Amino acid sequence: MRILLFISALFTSATVALAQGTEPLTPVISGPEEIMVGRTLVLDGSSSKGLGGNTEYRWYIEGIAQPISRTVEVVYTPESVDAIVVRLVVRTDIDGEVQESETQRMITVYERKIAIIADSYIEREKLQIHQQTAANEGVYLRIVQPVGPTLPVSSEEALFNIISEQSTALPGAQSIVLWTDGITGLQALTRAVEADPTRLAGIENQNIVIITDSSLNTLARTARGPFSVLKPDRIVITRKEAINPLISAVDTDTFLTDIEQRDIDFLVVDESSGVIRPWNLLSSLVNFMLTHGVSSQIVILLLTLPIIAMILAFFKQVIGITTFGLYTPSVVALSFLALGWTLGLAFLLFILITSYVTRALLRKWRLLYVPKVAIMLTVVSITLLLLLGIGASFNITFGRDTIFILLIMSTLSESFLAVKTEEGLVSAVIGIGETILAALICVFIVSWAALQSVLLAYPEIILLTILVDIGLGRWTGLRLVEYFRFREVFSHLQEE
Repeated sequence: MRILLFISALFTSATVALAQGTEPLTPVISGPEEIMVGRTLVLDGSSSKGLGGNTEYRWYIEGIAQPISRTVEVVYTPESVDAIVVRLVVRTDIDGEVQESETQRMITVYERKIAIIADSYIEREKLQIHQQTAANEGVYLRIVQPVGPTLPVSSEEALFNIISEQSTALPGAQSIVLWTDGITGLQALTRAVEADPTRLAGIENQNIVIITDSSLNTLARTARGPFSVLKPDRIVITRKEAINPLISAVDTDTFLTDIEQRDIDFLVVDESSGVIRPWNLLSSLVNFMLTHGVSSQIVILLLTLPIIAMILAFFKQVIGITTFGLYTPSVVALSFLALGWTLGLAFLLFILITSYVTRALLRKWRLLYVPKVAIMLTVVSITLLLLLGIGASFNITFGRDTIFILLIMSTLSESFLAVKTEEGLVSAVIGIGETILAALICVFIVSWAALQSVLLAYPEIILLTILVDIGLGRWTGLRLVEYFRFREVFSHLQEE
């Protein structure tokens, strides 16, 4: 009997808990948030939550007293440019109790639409000013921009994600404006189209306008590959001053005539544009990679590595900076280039401090070298996890490749501790200081946007670094630092 009473009580508790956890009635409207005037708008309420039996739907349009539909879907054709409010009232029966709830959505009805894809570093206020200017011209300007700051290496990934999420932003747009760094936006758009080929049909009839501060010719050369994939009507590469003329122009030909009269630089990439010759092997390879989903940021990192190595070789052979070899500062420079030098330097200092403190705490345990390094790597991983959590709390977007960059950067800590053991703390600190300094100088040189654009357009330039390295390999003179180190010897030689 007691067992039956216990089971009954348990069943009653479960029933009460289930009743308390019942999802409340929440109407949900699915469908587009914008529609061209004269087109048919279809909205759906089947995704509403907490539904019971005998569910009724009532759809209202602001200004119309009677419901325009009593089914789960509503079909409506707006006949004028305006912002209309669609209201959904859901009535349902839950356990004999009738519940009713409602929601609403604002639908933008436009005659002309322009979509602008902007990088996170573009100020939102500037975009809103252009949006207001477009509204005054009767043009709907749809802004697609990632939320929060992004790392340089993950900016393309952030743009790709936001384009994929806002799937209704591009269809119906007369022009797609890409206001990003280099061809990052064009690459993200290409990846989004390759991930969802249904987007390609709309882009084939659209114009793509790229806003840049870099060289138009070099950017036009790198845009030919994505053009062959997206197949838009044309790609116009111009300056930010061309945004307002684009909003005012009724078509692309009028737009091009207007910016030409205003002396705004522009270049057009279309079917008549020149193609890359087969004997330009590196250019062909780079364009093949860019058109097959390889991130432009990854390609830039690979192209800048020979230049970084050349600069470091010059520092060691001619100036005499004593870095931790050549591989370590090259990796650190690439890490700074990928993460941004401020954030990369902060991560590196945290890694070095954590490794040093961990090694000091493990000293009294007298462990073998390999297990000790394994423990240090574990502590470094935990530290990186905490740092990534702190960055996420500040809405910093980390790409999926960030962790590999950080782990590669952590190899510097082992070099630092090895030098510290062999030569002492002072030598280790000087070595790490010179390594970081050399890496920062390399970053400031290769992060020049014009240089990166030229490398993407003419990757054969990196072959010239081999000639420079050969010249450095034949250097037989004294290093610049040695002139200061042996200045007393030189003074005695001059006296004699």
